[in-house]
Amino acid sequence: MTVETPAQGGRSTTPWLGGKSVLIVEDEFLIGLMLIKEITRVGGTSLGPVTSVADAMKEINSQPVDAVILDAKLVDGSAADLAACLDERGIPYVVVSGYDKENLPNGLRGAPFVAKPILVPVLIEAIEELAARHALPTPSLP
Repeated sequence: MTVETPAQGGRSTTPWLGGKSVLIVEDEFLIGLMLIKEITRVGGTSLGPVTSVADAMKEINSQPVDAVILDAKLVDGSAADLAACLDERGIPYVVVSGYDKENLPNGLRGAPFVAKPILVPVLIEAIEELAARHALPTPSLP
């Protein structure tokens, strides 16, 4: 989906998240802040960032979460257990990691993957694909 942006005078290839909530689970604070900025820029509502599986579960249990950006390694261990919970609840997620996809825990290898250092357009494209694959409705612009 492309969004017409009058200020740009043309079409943008950025997705339109239309207020969908995206939980950022990232153990590196500066990366978490960058992700907040980028999710907000493309129309999403950022939740977090949180740095642990425990904190992510608190967020998921306390409010609606439409999608998750999930770092593979968190301060309290692997994100594989959290990924299993997200799968059970039908919450789509993108795994981000500095490790190669082949070196991730088995529970994370089947998910969409974006390597660190994160290229923002690649991450946004992965989130947009999640939205399409999981039928997260996106609003049409007038």
